[in-house]
Amino acid sequence: MTAVPVPDSHEVRIKEGEFREWTFPISEVLKWVRTFLKDAGYEMLAPQPVGLVVPDVHARRKEGNRAFEIVAIGAQHTDKAVDAMTRLAAMRTVLGDKADYVLVMPPISEYLLLELLREAEGRWYFAMKGAKMMMWLANPDEEFVWSVIGEPQDRVFRGMFAAGKMSLDFFLNRELAQKRWSEEEY
Repeated sequence: MTAVPVPDSHEVRIKEGEFREWTFPISEVLKWVRTFLKDAGYEMLAPQPVGLVVPDVHARRKEGNRAFEIVAIGAQHTDKAVDAMTRLAAMRTVLGDKADYVLVMPPISEYLLLELLREAEGRWYFAMKGAKMMMWLANPDEEFVWSVIGEPQDRVFRGMFAAGKMSLDFFLNRELAQKRWSEEEY
């Protein structure tokens, strides 16, 4: 595997190989997401259980008489993503539509990301959409957050996500729905 250093950084963050891999520890990614949320006007809440799950990030922002709440669970890689989704779903049973639910990951190979989301005719993608979960890829070195799936209820985020990076929702929803329809025809 060949390593490519990040500009202006003494650490090696990207490893080249079968798939490009970023080597951010999830703790660093979550720290950056907290900063991102603070920049959006959110207050970090003390880690407390939401039902049986303690979120990795819990934040709230008040605007007038409305409160926006976000709970997030971090996953280092796609092999941990399903467990994170399960934990988010458990919190959703307690908070319902009062909060936004975010699966946070470091930047990962687009191939591996799409493989996860397309698996079993889009099982995990449609599960996330049905539960109104979001997936964010966060890069602390480049200080961006890309909302890969979904969008927050709070419109303060408009323009805050990585510029030029569209959500995969339109692309995946169309592709997976067409696949389902064509299978039903046969």
